[in-house]
Amino acid sequence: MKTLLTRTLTGLLFVAVVVFAILSKPLVLLNVFLVFACIALYEYRSLWNVKQIYLSPLFFVIALLLYLFTGYIALWKIVVYRNIFPYLLLGLLLLLPIVELFHKKESAPLGVIAAQLGAMIFIVLPLALINHFLLIDQGKWILLAMFIMIWSYDTFAYCIGSLIGKHPLFQRISPKKSWEGSIGSAILTLVFAYFFSYFFPSVAITSWQWVAMGGIVVLMGTLGDLSESMFKRWIGVKDSGSILPGHGGILDRFDSLIFVAPFVLIYLHIIYTY
Repeated sequence: MKTLLTRTLTGLLFVAVVVFAILSKPLVLLNVFLVFACIALYEYRSLWNVKQIYLSPLFFVIALLLYLFTGYIALWKIVVYRNIFPYLLLGLLLLLPIVELFHKKESAPLGVIAAQLGAMIFIVLPLALINHFLLIDQGKWILLAMFIMIWSYDTFAYCIGSLIGKHPLFQRISPKKSWEGSIGSAILTLVFAYFFSYFFPSVAITSWQWVAMGGIVVLMGTLGDLSESMFKRWIGVKDSGSILPGHGGILDRFDSLIFVAPFVLIYLHIIYTY
């Protein structure tokens, strides 16, 4: 009972912070997710330390710059900067092997560079892209709706899986996740998404387009969750951190989001263009 209470209170506090950030000014959203990114990078670094692969402080400077560059595109809507962003991105990523030249601790260079690139792809860029929802008409409400879908899917999966789950979804990677929980939560999430056109009437998205977005959340959220479980199983840990009692670390809470957000943005640009 105490564990459930701790998990519930922590979850509610986390949800409150995210909702506050979304509904506040753009600069608040940028900075709140910057904090999340920094915590996630620290957890990521700690996980790699277990495998004796060490990331240098200069890497975190590059990661911070990448987040700020990507986020400020959305915040200031700098058209010229958006045009040169692909080149800036490549330039920053090419700094990673250069940083390794000056790394004092002995380690496998390719392993370190791969770990650095992984952090950029799986942490920094997806969290920075959250700010790009603000470039879309009524984007903050779409962003809020996406989070609601993710949280609903996770909650439904946990509850249904705990009650009737018998058949593992992916035995080798995550034996506690069940087909019953995944299928049941997917159906409930898609039904819930259908009514989002009534919850968010100012957003020019039809009920069936909300359902399609729900499908992206279900598919990519599941794959993201399983991908992080695969990584943690290889490392040999249960959680990425302990900053959220009852939930683990920031990476544990954002495993679905990291995979969902980029694909939802692609989807939104498609439906708004065509």
